[in-house]
Amino acid sequence: MPNKLRVVGIRRAQRFSPNSVERDAAICQAVADCLGRQGYDVSLHAEEAFTPSLAQGAAAVFSMARGTETVAALERLSTPVVNPVAGLRNARRGDMTRIFAEAGIPMPRSWMVRTDGTLPDADCPCWLKRTDECAQASGDVVYAHGRDELAAAMRRFADRGLREAVVCEHLPGDLVKFYGVKGTGFFEYYYPTAGDGFSKFGLERHNGAARFYAFDAADLAATADRAASLLNLPVYGGDCIVGADGEVRLIDFNDWPSFSRCCDRAAEAITSVIVKAIESNQKLS
Repeated sequence: MPNKLRVVGIRRAQRFSPNSVERDAAICQAVADCLGRQGYDVSLHAEEAFTPSLAQGAAAVFSMARGTETVAALERLSTPVVNPVAGLRNARRGDMTRIFAEAGIPMPRSWMVRTDGTLPDADCPCWLKRTDECAQASGDVVYAHGRDELAAAMRRFADRGLREAVVCEHLPGDLVKFYGVKGTGFFEYYYPTAGDGFSKFGLERHNGAARFYAFDAADLAATADRAASLLNLPVYGGDCIVGADGEVRLIDFNDWPSFSRCCDRAAEAITSVIVKAIESNQKLS
């Protein structure tokens, strides 16, 4: 490439990387390195320090940012952004739950609730999860054995100023984590309760040791890619439960995970998405 095109990367703020700061930094750096090997001039910036002026003249921005102010700044750019801002907004749990329910994505029964309101008609055990942002601490996702625990958890949310939450039924079965990059063929999954599986908050213990129930991995990949398309979130990760009957239901879906088990391969797939966005934008200009 005769003149190097500039690409700006944004690291995730530490408060959005609970117990995963180094893992999140590693995938961001790996993408920067991969773009550099392809001839792009890449600069990385902390989320807390990013301003739109840093992206002036850039061919693209790749961002792990999640903060409200940073996302608003990204929205003002005319430069392609991976993941797109629309996807980041859709990935908020409340919006995501509505989108998946309307589209028929297989998921647990879920109830949107006011934390200062009445309990939903949900069987226990169940989960209470914040809707406005991703989980940043163990108290943002609560496993409730009974309705008294659920009521207490809702009060704690209300006391913290979290006015809305989602209650999800607890699904027995194997917990499976997955990583994907939509449209590239890249998809990986693993069992976090088997071997040396990493855990941010230790919540995986509620599903116990993996039994390795048989399921259709290709169907999971197709469902995950469809979910990514619905959210406009090409770089994604998530969790699902595989029941004893092989039924798979998504219980979580996130923008740009750490890809810690497959960092280099994921970086190549993510880079291909960024390069494609640059080339498409150049054709339009």
